[in-house]
Order: sequence, then structure tokens, then C-alpha cells
Amino acid sequence: MIGLAGDVARKRLSNRSQRTISKPPVLIVSTVVDVATDAVVGELSRRDVPVFRINTEDYPFSGRFDYRPGSLEQNHIFSELSGPAGFRAIWYRRVRVPARPEGMDQGVYDFCIRESRNALLGGILSQPCRWMSRPEAIWKAEFKPFQLELAAELGLAVPSTLISNVQGSVRAFFDSCHGKMIAKPVRTGHIVQNGVDYAVYTTKVAPEDLEDLQDASLCPTIYQELIPKQFDIRVTVVGKSIFAVAIDSQTDPDASIDWRRTSNPKLPHHALALPSNLEGKILALMDAMTLQYGAIDFVLTPDGRYVFLEINPNGQWLWLDDMLSLGISSAIAEWLARGSD
Repeated sequence: MIGLAGDVARKRLSNRSQRTISKPPVLIVSTVVDVATDAVVGELSRRDVPVFRINTEDYPFSGRFDYRPGSLEQNHIFSELSGPAGFRAIWYRRVRVPARPEGMDQGVYDFCIRESRNALLGGILSQPCRWMSRPEAIWKAEFKPFQLELAAELGLAVPSTLISNVQGSVRAFFDSCHGKMIAKPVRTGHIVQNGVDYAVYTTKVAPEDLEDLQDASLCPTIYQELIPKQFDIRVTVVGKSIFAVAIDSQTDPDASIDWRRTSNPKLPHHALALPSNLEGKILALMDAMTLQYGAIDFVLTPDGRYVFLEINPNGQWLWLDDMLSLGISSAIAEWLARGSD
């Protein structure tokens, strides 16, 4: 569904085909189930900023595409939209695909999804406004090998890393790490097996895991030295604003290697101030990736070093606001509401 998000906004545009928005709206590309998007929409509504929200799982089977590239009415990207020329800002937040309609051939379904994605992005990529963040920047930033190379170039400490599917190389790297090594996916920790969804977390590699590495040759994996932790650090960047939180993962055995693995709702968190030189390197990384938002994971070692792990260009933050009232949702809304500088 495309429409103004929020009850108040919906009432104002109950007749969208005849009403014209007085101020440029923020366009949000997200999903119906993303509560973090809901929080930002609420903040924008409190600022009286009009919002159009595209829930991507409605396309192409529920939503309508109806626009003319090159026409004078460039704001009419979709038939449901009516407003002044252009958008104030675009937030490319989340993308989900709809379920395959019953009886539809898998190949036809895949074709429709690809065509829909191209129609959606093709209709908005040329919009001359602020983006959080542009899709091409997000796609590039999601490559973990690229992240690590760039972070090291900019002076951030990174773990010793091997990306490999060669059994001998994995064993040699394990020895170079003195038996303290972790493994994690190169791309994503989500896998579907026999119709069941599983999460693949960062895992410590034990000596017995090296006895049979046949499966390791099936696809490359990231292997890294196991960094000793005082805290896991989550850094959320919105524009030039930095929100840093220490996660006391070492108090919970389930969270000690990968804090996302725990189901403990009371895992201790606290806000902290980062060293100014580290903040400068973080902002340099964001600039180099042309990102306006990022969720970055570090390890703070017992001897006080910050070690970069990875960046998620659309990572979650809402639990941090809920726990610590950091105001990240408000900062995102404020960035979007400002429009073009």
C-alpha cells in the first residue's frame, strides 16, 4: 500500500486523488512490519511533515505503478501520489517481497518481482533530494570485505581476517590465531533449509571443527581472530550525529561471542562517549561510503582499543531508544524533515 502514514496523515488525505499537499513530503520506502519505520513516521507527524510510505511487500500484486518518465509532472511517481514537484527527502529503509500467489509459477513470480523492483527504483532514483541513503551506496556498503578494506585504509583497527573456502588456508589461519578464531557469513546470516528459516551467528571455531572441513569448501566464509572483549559497542550514525552504546555482552555466556544470540531482555546497555579521534574516523568512513545512516559494531578490548567489526547501512536502532531514550528516531526524522540543505 502507498499512502500517507499515520492516522492523522491519513485523515488529511482521505481523498488523495483530489487533494494537493502544500509542502513537499518525505518518501519512505520500507515494509509494513518495520516498527522502526513506524517510530520515525510518528516523529515526522509530530513535526507536521507530510509522509508517503511505500510498503514494498505490496508490489507488484497489490500496489499500482502508473507514471511517465520525462513528463513535467515528475512528482507523480505513482498514481496514488499527488503533491508539489519532488520530495523533501527519501528514506530507503527496508525492502521485502510479497508471498508468491497460489498457483503462480516460480519463474513467473521471480520475473514479476524483478520487474517491480526496477520500476520502483527507476521511478525515484532521479529525484533531486536528500537520500538516507541512496540504494547504490547501501548495496556497496553491504559487502563486508569492502568494509574491512576501507576501514583499515582510514585507520580503524580491524581484526586479522581470512576469507576463504580452502581447507588448508583455514587450518593455517587457525594456527596463526593461536586457536582463537571465529567464523561468520560473508553476506548474511539468514538461511532457509527445508522451508525453515535459520540465523547463522558469529561462532567460535573449536579444534575439533577443523577435523572435517568438507563443508567449508562449499562457500567462502569470513574467519577472524577472536578479539578479547570488555564490551560490544554499537555506534549509530545519523548524518553527522553519533550515538554510541556499550553492550555488556560478557555477562551472558550466550552473548559473549555474538550479542545478538542472546534472548536476555536485560542484557546491560549504557550510553558512552567515544574518543574524538575515533568519531572522526567513523565520520570519514560514512563519507567514503556516501552513507547518511549506519549501524556500526565495534569491540572495546580490555586494554581500551576499539576494533571495527562491520557496518550495517540499514541496521536496527529502536531497542536502543527504548532502553536508553537516545533519540535516534527523532534524529532520523529531523534529518529527513530538513530536506535539501
